[in-house]
Amino acid sequence: MPERCGRPNIIIITTDQQRYDTLGVNGNEICRTPNFDALAERGTRFTRAYTQNTVCIPARACLHTGRYTHQHGVQYMESEIDTTPILPQWETTFMERLQGAGYYTGACGKIHMLEPKGYDWTRLSGGKGARWRRQWGDAVGPAPLGQAYARWLEEKRPGAYSEIYAQRQTADYDDGTLINVLPTEEYIDYYIGEMAREFLRDRTQKPEEPWMLWVGFCGPHGPFDPPREYAEMYDPDEMPFPDSYELALTDRPAFLNRPAKQATPEQRRLVQTRVAYYYAMMTLIDDILGNILSDLEANGQAEDTLIISTSDHGEMLGDWGRWGKGVFLEQVVRMPTIAYLPERLRSGTCPGRYDGVVETFSLSATALDYAGVSRPPEMAAPSLRPILEGTGDSRGHALTEYVDNNRARGAMLLTTDRYKYAYHGTDAIGELYDLQEDPNEFRNLSEDPAHQGTRRELSELLLDRLLHSMEPAYTSFVRRLPEHVKNPLWGVNR
Repeated sequence: MPERCGRPNIIIITTDQQRYDTLGVNGNEICRTPNFDALAERGTRFTRAYTQNTVCIPARACLHTGRYTHQHGVQYMESEIDTTPILPQWETTFMERLQGAGYYTGACGKIHMLEPKGYDWTRLSGGKGARWRRQWGDAVGPAPLGQAYARWLEEKRPGAYSEIYAQRQTADYDDGTLINVLPTEEYIDYYIGEMAREFLRDRTQKPEEPWMLWVGFCGPHGPFDPPREYAEMYDPDEMPFPDSYELALTDRPAFLNRPAKQATPEQRRLVQTRVAYYYAMMTLIDDILGNILSDLEANGQAEDTLIISTSDHGEMLGDWGRWGKGVFLEQVVRMPTIAYLPERLRSGTCPGRYDGVVETFSLSATALDYAGVSRPPEMAAPSLRPILEGTGDSRGHALTEYVDNNRARGAMLLTTDRYKYAYHGTDAIGELYDLQEDPNEFRNLSEDPAHQGTRRELSELLLDRLLHSMEPAYTSFVRRLPEHVKNPLWGVNR
């Protein structure tokens, strides 16, 4: 193994819209995820890792920069993807910083960065996106799976890419729940895994050069459409139906409130089928992860590679009768997060499990830390290295933000070891949950007179977190500009 001054290779693995409770190691007794489970057993499993945003592109902008939504400005995601705000030029991704430190950087699959920057090598795709039903010409933007995947498919089997969208125009696709027309070896996540393996093979030709690879799987995001061999692994009749589906929500902000309802047989069948297919997509991703990990071992790269896996946000999956994301409930904000640290990098006792509250965008600061790159002052994310090496703890709280597509509603969430407090505006009902006494979030305590002291304390902590994350990225950006392009009056009060 080449000596690189202790600097490891780095793999970031992200799924799209994956719940914390999908993994066997996190308590799921149905969904089969042996490779994620084994990675967790060998590394550190974070049981209280929280996303910084509850929708795709803003969440990923946080992961790429180590900065909160209110810092980098990618606050919302448009229904028409092309008009979603892009990452400003003065925002620097951690991959760009790794490049500056001599790392060769790559990405395959869905990273959802607009515009992609900081990569030497890419094999990118878009997302699955159930609302894209045509190969081109949809009003919501280009078909999201992308031309790189289309070219790869065309080489394997001409016409296969068109079959995806032909199926999406059938009546069977109307509820976004069906068996994919493509076999496993043509499916989008299989393609992403093969591109990751290609990158790893290529890197064996330059063993002296450290590298970083982002592997962005598109699943288990909807549509719920696994290939047949995986769809048949799980019988919908044996899938759980959420206890909360029929319950009333009457103590929440207006957009969450709803009366009790009785599920019809058709609704029950749809929920159970979607759960079965969601699990099927997770097992497929797990198998592909197994291929990648096997290649790391075979290529002699395993004990020189830091691996971090997480997701951008979760999925309601029928809980409380809801689907998708955009809310602050645990099903959406709590992420399945694992970090594997090679033996040669372990200077202390590496905990197998960490129960403190951490933030998923810390993967950026952690990667820089192990690469020997200084954490810039504007990066709000702390490194997880003290936790991984058993020398320190987290700061004990997490900040999550959300702005809806039309910018009519925005909110902030603060999560601590015991409580979750969400602020929805001065005239709106907030959310306050005691996760110790009420882990399923059945009772909103925000208006409870007995909990106003707790609400006030959490409001102050939320304000403190905001005030301590106001360092603008353009400060560092301007410092790096050549002297002849700097305006000497910048920073002067006029």
